[in-house]
Amino acid sequence: MVGFVFKPIGYVEVGFPRPDEPDRSKYRTRYDFIGVVRVYDEYVDGLHGLDEYSHVILVYVFHEQREVRLRVKLKGTDKEVGIFATRYPMRPNPIGVSVLELVKIKPPRLWLKGLDAWTGAPIIDIKPYDYYDIVKKPKVPREFEDEWVRSYVEKKYGEKVPWLGPCF
Repeated sequence: MVGFVFKPIGYVEVGFPRPDEPDRSKYRTRYDFIGVVRVYDEYVDGLHGLDEYSHVILVYVFHEQREVRLRVKLKGTDKEVGIFATRYPMRPNPIGVSVLELVKIKPPRLWLKGLDAWTGAPIIDIKPYDYYDIVKKPKVPREFEDEWVRSYVEKKYGEKVPWLGPCF
């Protein structure tokens, strides 16, 4: 089997507060948070043209995750599923992927709304979000749909992140 080594292109300079940090209570959801990613100087030229997009796909490392689980219980339910049926961080390869609103770019920094990575997380890649990344009616489990509808109402996702959710 072949292994891979990735060299980070930057890091999360201002990340979403950890559960035990006092600042976390200021944010009802991660979509209320604007974080900052700093790209290393040698990669700054790669940001050219990114400002023409409204959203980006951020690929990062769950750098403090040490535990690996292949089965987990879904939040708020008794349903057990495989780790690959979730976005939980306890993965064999602790890689996170988020679609984020690009608020501002002032190289070498990007301000990203909805950033859910913690301060210090290594950034592996940044990609523009475009029409190739849209699935209009994805099939999802009932429990996920129930949680989405609940969050849409209670956490006001319709106002905060109108670009997320099913397209009809």
